[in-house]
Amino acid sequence: MRGLPGRCRLREILAWAGENPGGPFALAFMALLLMAAVALARGSEDLANRLAEYAYYSLVAAVLLELASTILSRDGGEEEEGGEDSG
Repeated sequence: MRGLPGRCRLREILAWAGENPGGPFALAFMALLLMAAVALARGSEDLANRLAEYAYYSLVAAVLLELASTILSRDGGEEEEGGEDSG
């Protein structure tokens, strides 16, 4: 059946979104931007602008969460490697 690989890919995407703190916001960004493009193509410029604005906010949230996660994981890794008791 040809529909099965699509489902597997969707599961991979959802798993990725669950593992990354900014993942759900990144997915929301893509969905909102796609909806904005459709709204613009249908002639709803005001709706398209509003959706694009929400997409931008979602992207900012995703980037900030990923940055915070990276900084926190980097700080945690340094503490474990260079603990005060070593030496």
